Amino acid sequence: MMGWQWIAFAIAVVVMLAGVVGTLIPALPGLPIVFLAMLGYAVVDGFRDITPGFLAVALLVVAATQVAEHYARAWGAKRFGAGRAGAWGAVIGSIVGLFFMPLGLLLGPFLGALLFELVAGRSGSEAVKAGFGGLVGVLGSVVVNVVVALGLTVAFVAKVLI
Repeated sequence: MMGWQWIAFAIAVVVMLAGVVGTLIPALPGLPIVFLAMLGYAVVDGFRDITPGFLAVALLVVAATQVAEHYARAWGAKRFGAGRAGAWGAVIGSIVGLFFMPLGLLLGPFLGALLFELVAGRSGSEAVKAGFGGLVGVLGSVVVNVVVALGLTVAFVAKVLI
């Protein structure tokens, strides 16, 4: 690699690591940041190390993970016994929680599922269980996002250096 390639590579890796950190906060677009760093390096490098095919696969992985993240909250609530109301509550609570960062990101799905289940006539213990499921869904999606972001970062580094 030439000098400018090392600089571009270092910048891309730093931005990707910022994206990995961004995945720890559900409101930040960590995975898109990781992908955009890859794309930026590929453009600067003339697509020699990072090919359009590699970028296409990375984009599919990012898109699938982003879609799955939105369903994880509802899935978590449903998995812990929530009805349709609790699942919707977890999703709506996640959205409302974005306005009360950072605590709202954790409490939003919990409180949303809990409140919607109570309004639907479920018992307090069932509603709490559903709320806990919404929280589990959020935490699970964070773990998946971190793993995917790290995987993409490692794949990028390997593709460029090997």
